[in-house]
Amino acid sequence: MSNTSQSSQAKPRKNKGGRPKGAVTKNIEKERIKLYEPHPAQWKIHKSKKRFRIVACGRRFGKSLMAANETTKFAYENPRETTWWVAPVYSQAAIGFKMIKNSFPDLIKNANSASLKIVLHNNAKIEFRSAERPDNLRGEGLGWVTIDEAAFMSEEAWWEALRPALSDRKGRLLAIGTPKGKNWFYRLWINGQDRDQEDFESWQMSTYENPYIDPAEIEALRMTLPERVFRQEILAEFLDDTGGVFRYVDENIRPYSIPTTAEGLVTLGVDLAKYEDFTVLVGVDDSGKVVYFDRFNQIDWALQKRRIIEAARSMAAKVVIDSTGVGDPIFEDLSREIWVEGVKFTSSSKTNIINNLAMRIEQHDITYPNIPELLNELKLYQYDLSPTGKLKMNAPAGKHDDCVIALALAAWGNSSEGNPSVRLL
Repeated sequence: MSNTSQSSQAKPRKNKGGRPKGAVTKNIEKERIKLYEPHPAQWKIHKSKKRFRIVACGRRFGKSLMAANETTKFAYENPRETTWWVAPVYSQAAIGFKMIKNSFPDLIKNANSASLKIVLHNNAKIEFRSAERPDNLRGEGLGWVTIDEAAFMSEEAWWEALRPALSDRKGRLLAIGTPKGKNWFYRLWINGQDRDQEDFESWQMSTYENPYIDPAEIEALRMTLPERVFRQEILAEFLDDTGGVFRYVDENIRPYSIPTTAEGLVTLGVDLAKYEDFTVLVGVDDSGKVVYFDRFNQIDWALQKRRIIEAARSMAAKVVIDSTGVGDPIFEDLSREIWVEGVKFTSSSKTNIINNLAMRIEQHDITYPNIPELLNELKLYQYDLSPTGKLKMNAPAGKHDDCVIALALAAWGNSSEGNPSVRLL
């Protein structure tokens, strides 16, 4: 139905009568709607008559455009019905609102950007909701729900709020998204693969199935992304490993306590913080063994510097410190008293440093005792692929990454790759 293009998608072809071909719904002469041309993989979803449709697809497949057409089609064909578009966060819901608002102006009587509500001329409503607080989704009977980026929404929002809301009217569901491990979205998708689940149908569509994406662009991503990230984000595979950066974390635990005897030179990685986050010191010796660990916060800079100097002198260690921003004057002060090398964090330098640590952990070249704070951060640290294809590595929202950064700096400083003063400053 939409006149919105999808990832360099060609304009709809017209037949002899001048009307677009391949429309999701029948042409409606009175409304003069411009209809989009679904590509073959999108068509499979449009043609399904199942009540619950679950679509796992790679980035830039065209899932949002497909879902916008299906959602608006339902609202147009069901006067006075209430339809919801639900996303994990408000900003994503607002994107869905803008897409439908801009795609179907001839159908819309009113579009309120403050409340994210659209009313069609037939008095059907499309409301755009955030699932950040599942309790806010309770209480209303619905004829249709579209869930955008379903894998990132909580299971509570589905089972305790949205699924009951579809019960009394036997409402329909279209859940779309890129996989994120084997969570509730995966279990719904499995239902769609089971022939005995007559109300369900599911698809697994990779980015390759969008004919309007240059295959060379996808191959470029394949060459630059970690394998499991490519499989999840582009091939739309449900992986047991949910995209964590570090593998075999538990396999590298060794039964010793710190501080412990070091072999050769110790490199002390330091990640600075003052209030909410933690300053962390991690020492790694020439064998890759963690021989020192300290973590503290809410200490003024003078005491922090003294603590770093004392730790470095006790082990005759080389200090590698994040000298970005607030770290720069600290680096200057420390350099007057101890051997210290500063690392300026940029997108590319951080990627190099984190990937070096990931490789060394995977090759069992870094070992450590059972330090809960360190192990938890390593296990939670994750890859995220932005809608533009940019890879980011960070801790989940609300979690810390100070131990990861300190260990990564130490591993970088004592590896053959790591000459921070030359490569990164």
